[in-house]
Amino acid sequence: MDEANLSIKAVVFDVGGVIELNEGGGVWEYISELLDVPLDDFKKAYWAHNHLSNVENMKWEDMIIEVVRTFKKDKKTEDQIRKFIRAHEAKKKINVELLKIFPQLRRKGLKVGILSNATSELRDRLKQKGVTPLVDELVISGEIGYQKPHKEAFDILFQRLGLKPEQVVFVDDSLKSLEKADEIGYIPIQFKNNGQLKLDLEKVGIHLI
Repeated sequence: MDEANLSIKAVVFDVGGVIELNEGGGVWEYISELLDVPLDDFKKAYWAHNHLSNVENMKWEDMIIEVVRTFKKDKKTEDQIRKFIRAHEAKKKINVELLKIFPQLRRKGLKVGILSNATSELRDRLKQKGVTPLVDELVISGEIGYQKPHKEAFDILFQRLGLKPEQVVFVDDSLKSLEKADEIGYIPIQFKNNGQLKLDLEKVGIHLI
């Protein structure tokens, strides 16, 4: 490992929007328009309910329907939304280019991990798609009862990695998930695309091919 990297011992990745990409339209936008409610109002209701999925391990689709019911209770609308969600989920693709850097990180002596706000279903999906063998630790909020950005979720991650917060880089596409980085002590990188990620890793001393 390069001398500049000695203080960093692991790089951990979010799944949605990082390892797993979706080229379809946004669920929030579709549902808020269908319900004829302001997008910001739908987002607020979503954040008030997402613990049902991320912490209590409720199926994400069912959690969305709970959000919808705060605005409208109508089976026809619910069925339409479920159909859209399933089509949206089917469009998800693994970020193959990103996965190629995982072995490179490991060859540099770094651990590779995943921390995701998701239900336990994610574990089987990642195994089926060949992601699991590429990582050292897989931490899923629905299995541990804590979700990002809360410190408890990261504490479990650090414990499983056997590392201190300052030794870990965490990559997530959501600024909300990274908002407590300074308080917790890990090194945050907001994911925008694979090229940008490589540049940001270089800035913290991790040089890839």
